[in-house]
Amino acid sequence: MIGVIALFSVGPAREAAVPEGRSCATVVLQRGEALLVGHNLDEAIPVPGLVVANPRGLAKENIPYGVLNPMGSAGKAPRLRWVSRYGSLTYNFFGREFPDGGLNEAGLYAGEMTLLKTEWPIGGDQTRFYHNQWIQYLLDNYSTVEEALASLDKALPEGHCKWHFLLADKGGDAAVVEFLKGKPVVYHGKTLPYPILCNDPYKPEVDEIKMYAGFGGTKPPEARYDPEDPRFRWAAVMLQDPERPADPDRAFAVLKRLDFGTTKWSIVYDLKTMRMWFKTSVTPKMKWVDFAAFDYRCTPAPLAMDIHADAEGDVAGRFAPLTAEANRLAVQTAWKGINAGVMGSIFFKPGMARNIAKAAEGIGCEK
Repeated sequence: MIGVIALFSVGPAREAAVPEGRSCATVVLQRGEALLVGHNLDEAIPVPGLVVANPRGLAKENIPYGVLNPMGSAGKAPRLRWVSRYGSLTYNFFGREFPDGGLNEAGLYAGEMTLLKTEWPIGGDQTRFYHNQWIQYLLDNYSTVEEALASLDKALPEGHCKWHFLLADKGGDAAVVEFLKGKPVVYHGKTLPYPILCNDPYKPEVDEIKMYAGFGGTKPPEARYDPEDPRFRWAAVMLQDPERPADPDRAFAVLKRLDFGTTKWSIVYDLKTMRMWFKTSVTPKMKWVDFAAFDYRCTPAPLAMDIHADAEGDVAGRFAPLTAEANRLAVQTAWKGINAGVMGSIFFKPGMARNIAKAAEGIGCEK
């Protein structure tokens, strides 16, 4: 879910388009050797975007929110430099280098969902990243959930959106990362009984489901198509069915049940075969692309395609070098649709669009 917490208006901006911030969902389907991650991005208005094949070997530096915010200041925030170790295939709203989620070639998935209770950490000596860039940082550098979680000691996200995150890897590990009362909260291993994440804090979701048969209680766990009935439970019931295989059809069936009319993108990654499927409300034909279709050796312009391209089946041939001009247009188009209030539209949105596009233009191959 893409959102701006209004700086010049009252309350949430894009999050308010969906009741009570109930938007987006991510689930992990695992049975036998099969392992898939499914994700819905929900909104009440159109959501433009790109699918980007990010190369390895790019030299980068962290970008705090204060650097991008035309009304902010980075102060003396510590800087961190790295060279991307892994290529990745991501879905991006704010153009290259600023994904909402994706999978890297080592088999690590990272993605965001709205959590309106989020409070980003303040203080401490960890390096800070604009929240979208933090997702790319994880995909650039780490191959497992364990490695990604260990990085919280030195690198943390921040920004205007209110998000929590689901991580998964091809070894079958998964974790949820939330930021509550200014501190990172991690659910992993025994504290993550269900690899599902929607838009409420993880612990209350798990506590609620304990009342139902099959989950520790006695109540019939009916999965009703009702936005007031927690979608976390709907997903848990569907994932519990032992007769259903963990395959793309099942993943999209679960995502369909979690859509109450506002899903704009549905995306499934197979972490074993390394394939990405996606479809959107604009172009509902199923598209897919294999990781092996791309050479992830360094190039200044990554390959990308419009997530809403009118295509079907294997779309590897639709990817083309993403020029700086095309990326600027993609970023401007994304910010154009965001509600940041009257003054925010004058001062905040143009500056954010300009600064995000410029930050991507400054990234090149390691010399």
